[in-house]
Amino acid sequence: MVSFLLCLLPALLATTSAQTIPSATLTCKTCFGQTKECSFVPGICQDNKATGGCLSVAEDIKLDGTQDMSFFKQCLSSYKSDIKVPISFTVGNGQYVRINTARCNDADNCNSGALEVPTGSTTENGLQCPTCFALNFTVCNSTITPCTGDETYCLDFTGFLKNGPSSSPFQAKGCATASAQDIKPGSTLISTPYTFSFYWGATVPAEKTPTPNPTPTTTRPAPTTPPPKTSTTTKRTTLPKTTPATTDGASPALGKFSFALYLPGLTGLLLVKLLS
Repeated sequence: MVSFLLCLLPALLATTSAQTIPSATLTCKTCFGQTKECSFVPGICQDNKATGGCLSVAEDIKLDGTQDMSFFKQCLSSYKSDIKVPISFTVGNGQYVRINTARCNDADNCNSGALEVPTGSTTENGLQCPTCFALNFTVCNSTITPCTGDETYCLDFTGFLKNGPSSSPFQAKGCATASAQDIKPGSTLISTPYTFSFYWGATVPAEKTPTPNPTPTTTRPAPTTPPPKTSTTTKRTTLPKTTPATTDGASPALGKFSFALYLPGLTGLLLVKLLS
């Protein structure tokens, strides 16, 4: 009897141990889709809970003329390898990356909920950054671009952009959310079509957009209206013409006054002639 109990004790201890020690295996949801319901290829995956976890990704990416909006869930073998917070950055010419990620390992299927894509904004926030995006070592000619929404930082990164089996070096400059500060050389950003592997870079607060100087205005005096012209008519007084009186044998300049002077002498001559 004692020997039987001694043989049964290891089995009982093993059973008790299995009941008290939690399982190291974590089960996660898996799916893919172009809407947040993530309805394509649903399933489950399992990973080591000590090192991994469950991942959910919602993204809207437009690079090199191609836009991709997708959602997926999967197991994450290295729980500390990816960026934890939503991130958004704009690299000019309508090109942007908006990725929201959520990770968990506290319970099985903890990634079952729907995840939203970070929303973009067209409202300028008074800040600016150099922006450009270039692949395959082409020159990244940046231009100063106003930042919008909650993108209040400037990023400047280089690395490799993996798209399926192909990999291309890239350089990106642009406006970014504060979460871009978590991007460090050697980190990766996972999306459905791409994997960004960052080898060098920096993130700094964006500068304020300069306020243009107001154009000086010259105040011109209001035009004055000259007073109306008044025509002054000067009436000329025309004196009546006088015709000088003339006497026979007398100068017109002397008139009747000269005749009176000669009258006594003529009278005397006539008397002398009559008496003789």
